[in-house]
Formats: sequence, structure tokens, C-alpha cells
Amino acid sequence: MSFSSDEVNFLVYRYLQESGFIHSAFVFGIESHISQSNINGALVPPAALLTILQKGLMYTEVEWSVGENGEMGRPIEGLSLIDAVMPEIKLTNPPIKTESGKSATSDTTNASSSSASTAGANIKAEVKTETTLTASAAQSSSGVTATGTAAASAESTETDGSTSNAAAGSANASNNAVASNTAATTAATTTGEDTKKPEACQTTAAGPTTAVDDATSSSSNNGCSNNTAASNEATSGVAASTAPNSSSSVTPIAPAPNATTAATAGSTPTTAAPAAPTPAQSVTGTATSTARVEPMEIDSAIEIPASKATVLRGHESEVFICAWNPSRDLLASGSGDSTARIWDMSDTGNSPNQLVLRHCIQKGGAEVPSNKDVTSLDWNCDGTLLATGSYDGFARIWKTDGHLASTLGQHKGPIFALKWNKRGNYILSAGVDKTTIIWDASTGQCTQQFSFHNAPALDVDWQTNNSFASCSTDQRIHVCRLGSEAPVKTFRGHTNEVNAIKWCPQGKLLASCSDDMTLKIWCMNRDKCCHDLQAHSKEIYTIKWSPTGPGTQNPNTNLLLASASFDSTVRLWDVERGSCIHTLTKHTEPVYSVAFSPDGKYLASGSFDKCVHIWSTQSGQLVHSYKGTGGIFEVCWNSKGTKVGASASDGSVFVLDLRKF
Repeated sequence: MSFSSDEVNFLVYRYLQESGFIHSAFVFGIESHISQSNINGALVPPAALLTILQKGLMYTEVEWSVGENGEMGRPIEGLSLIDAVMPEIKLTNPPIKTESGKSATSDTTNASSSSASTAGANIKAEVKTETTLTASAAQSSSGVTATGTAAASAESTETDGSTSNAAAGSANASNNAVASNTAATTAATTTGEDTKKPEACQTTAAGPTTAVDDATSSSSNNGCSNNTAASNEATSGVAASTAPNSSSSVTPIAPAPNATTAATAGSTPTTAAPAAPTPAQSVTGTATSTARVEPMEIDSAIEIPASKATVLRGHESEVFICAWNPSRDLLASGSGDSTARIWDMSDTGNSPNQLVLRHCIQKGGAEVPSNKDVTSLDWNCDGTLLATGSYDGFARIWKTDGHLASTLGQHKGPIFALKWNKRGNYILSAGVDKTTIIWDASTGQCTQQFSFHNAPALDVDWQTNNSFASCSTDQRIHVCRLGSEAPVKTFRGHTNEVNAIKWCPQGKLLASCSDDMTLKIWCMNRDKCCHDLQAHSKEIYTIKWSPTGPGTQNPNTNLLLASASFDSTVRLWDVERGSCIHTLTKHTEPVYSVAFSPDGKYLASGSFDKCVHIWSTQSGQLVHSYKGTGGIFEVCWNSKGTKVGASASDGSVFVLDLRKF
């Protein structure tokens, strides 16, 4: 008898997919190189891992029923998986022989045992709990497919597109939380769900929540521990719903306890006990990688002290995305707890208020949480409206007071990316259903749906107010225009899923990054890429252009492109020359987000090493650093360039006020 690690990894990967842990499946697939295995997934039956576990459990029951002298005693029935892997259970609770040769298990053994079917049913819950405690991003924003598996054809794939997933991975990278294309790799089962338009929502004003200054965390381990944040509101406790009828509500939040602020006095903050996952929580896997370049120690002189950071608590699960309002100091965040939140950071003297935007669906005539991740959000140009995209398949438009303006229901499955155009009259979305949609923001109606990709669409970006580009797990990039029935341009060249795309400020150059570890630059007058930039040693998760060069408010500064990779590095590129000018190496875990300051002088990066680093784009030197309490999914600058917001895997959101330096 023999088996390989690739075979074990594949069975675990399939189990995660089948159980709905799409983000965990994505990240696990990336780390275990599932796509490079030669296993024909089409020949592996469903529930293969559970089947072999059940057989192994039955064998163990028989083995333990036989005494050392070879006599068959009373069979051990209902042995649990945990008992089966704990030798001390057998040693301390052996079968008790009777004079007549019968055997009976001890009361302790019977009490701790459960039926094999129950053990199998509990596997998902156990894995979910464990994964939640070590949650990480995902989705990532790129899916993983095994060679020969049904994932090669999106129509034949079967998984739950509910959570992260990342993504993974996922999500796309710039505005998606991780892990979007984990669900993308496989057609979500939500495609078959009823997609009736959501009902209206109830709205109430939210109260203040206490902002705390989080004490500097102790030295990090390379694992991605995700301690669920202490919640400032009661968990809903409503069971997960499969009906996608969607509505939303704004809920008041009570002030958080002031006791947590004691951490700023120099004492070590107490970590909240990990909470068992509720149906509203999503699960993401842990993405870890070792940087090829030895990371340097952080100089204490540039470390941002806890007293200069405001930590916002309230989310009950991972916070995949955050974005600043372009005109006010309002920070929006989206989480796996099926809520988005708007934090008012304008009054630094008082505790910031938060509005809770609950993404609800109609079930049995009542509104219940959708229990789907909110993984994309974007403000319109004047900051009066916030759009959110969810794994429940609906996009929503909210006012700054937290009231739901409209619900956009046309996608069949999770939404991975969502963007306003500059004029603010259209919203663009991409989903697992392989389509992109332009929505009329004033009416909430679908203006045009584009079905050009043959696999889930992962990211979109506007070129003009009427044209855009989209990328997909099908390795292609389409440039489309409103009113056109075919792509204006199609770019081919990537050899793996395309995670993110971004137009330069002038809309002339399109940058793309992929799981094939390359960064490519495209222009409309060429079929092949202008530059094929190869320097990263692992998947590239996201990219951002600097707000510099011709056509920007910083015309005298050279245009740069930043890339963030699972190889734990960030690279700055001179696109005109096609060369890397700086490699930023102080992160020790995958980097999921980068963001330029409005003047282009600084770059913020967020990694699953729990650190936010701020770099000088001119020198490539690290100028500021802050360590949070969870892996960082997203970083963003406010419009004045004075504050950096970040969202993390432990449910925390924090704001670094750089005016204090």
C-alpha cells in the first residue's frame, strides 16, 4: 500500500470545495500546487475523502475490538474520528472482558463516542472552526484547478460560491477581498438559486462605537492566526439561508467597552477568545509563503506606536475590503459577517460612529442575514453613494446615512468585483456566472450584460465612462464598450488565471497580473503585450498604478506600477522602460494589497504578516510600519493623504493617522 502527498492534498482540496469552503480550498490548492498534479479529477467520485475516512474508522473499530490474545470481544461501535486518532483513548478505556467472553466498553468510551455517520457529519463543522481560527485571505483572487478536473470546464464544476474566497485567494484583488476566484474556479451552486429581487429594508441610526488604540502586538509567527475579534454587537444567530431574495438594513451599534483602551497604557492587550463560527461567518484558508529575499528587521524608530492608531471593532468575521469616501473622512468596510460598515473618522476627538449595513434576504416572509461575504465595495465620484457586492449575488447602493437606495439583481452567483465609472452614472460588476454587467445607478436596472468569458470573471476596470476591461479565470482579457455586442479587443498571453487588471490614469495602458507569476502591459493598438514583466517567484495578487504622470494632478512625477505577490514582496516598476526599480522585501507573508498616496510619494502595503508598511516610492525605503492583530486584506489612503485605513482577518479595521508624525 502506498499513497502520495499529492493524492492526499487532492482529496482534501475536493472536500473543501464540496463543503463550501471555497476560500480555504483556493489557498490550500495554491500552497499544495494542486494544478501541477497529474490526478484526473473527473475520475474521483464525490465525497471521496469522507468515504475513505469512514472505511478507516470501521477498520479501527474492528482492530480495537480484538484483544491482545486474539480473542474477539464486544465490537466497538460509534467510534469518533477524534477518538480513533488518540491512542490514549484505547489505552485508558480497553474493552472489559467478562467471564463468559463477552466484552463491554467502559462508560467513558461510550460517552465520548458517537456514531460513524455523526462523526462524518461533524467533520465540516470541525474543519470550519479550525479554519476560522487560522483564517486568511483568499481569495485570494485566483482559483486553483486540478489538471483534468471538471474545473477546466466551468459548466461541469460544482461548489458552493458562498464564501471566500479570497479568494483567493481571492475576489478580485483591488476591490475584492480575497478570494474571489476561489468560487470562480468552480461554478457556484448559487447559480441554481432563485434570484428574485430583494425587498426594501429597515433603517435606524447607529450609535457610536469606541475606538481603541491597540497596543503593539508581540513578534509574529509565520502562521496566520486569526483570533476572532470581540464583537460590539450581538450575533444574529439566524441560520444560513439559501434563498437569495435580498434586502438590507442598518443597525445601531452600542458603544464598545472602554476596558480595551487600557492596552495603550503599556499593558499587553488581551486577545479575545476565538469564537465558534456562526452561520453568518465565512471561512478562508491560510495563505503562507516564504520570501526568497531575507526580510530585514523593522527599525523601532519607524514603527508607528499604538497610540497613533485607531482600532475599530465591530465586525464579527474577516474584513475583506475597505475604502475611503473621496470627499469626507468616512471609511467603508466589507466583511464575511454579511455586513458593510461606514465609520465616521472626521471627529478625532470622539469615538467614531459606525453604521452597520446589513445584507439581508427574504426568507419565510422575514428578513434574515444573507450569511454571504461582502467582498467588494466602491464609492461614487462625489462620495454620496456606496456600492457593495456580495456573494449572495446582489449588488446594492447605499446612501451615506446607511439607507439602502437600490438593489441590483441580475447575477447568478457571487459578485467578485464592482466599480463606479468616473461620471457616477454607471456601476460595473463581475461575477462567477462568467458575465460582467453595466448598471444604471439611477434606476438600479441592468443596462447591458456581457457574456464573453467562458469562466468566472474576476476583475473589471473602467477605461472611459462607457468602456471597460474584464479579466477571468479563462486567462483572457476583454475590452468592451457599452452598446457593442462583441469585445472591442481581446488580449491573450497569460498562461494562468488573471487576477487583476488596471488602466493607467490616462486610459492608454492596461496592466494585468496573474497566477502565472507575470505582470503584463497591454495597449489597444497591439495584440501582444507591450511588456512582459517577470520577476516575482509566486502568484501576483494585485496591482496599482501611481496617480502620477501626464493627465494626473502630479504630472511632473514619473508613472509607476506596483505589484503585490504571494512571494511576500512588493515591486515598483518603471513601465516606460519595462524595468523593476525597487523590490520591497520586509514583509514575511503574502502581500494582498498595495495603495499609493494621492501625491504618489508613498506606497502602503498590507500583508498576512499582520503588518502595514509605508514606503517611499522614490527611494524604496520603509518610512513607517504598524503591526495589527490580524492578516491584512486591504489598505487604502484617504483623499488628503493623511490617513491609511486597513482591514484584517481577525475582524478589525484600523486607521493610521500620519498627521501625527
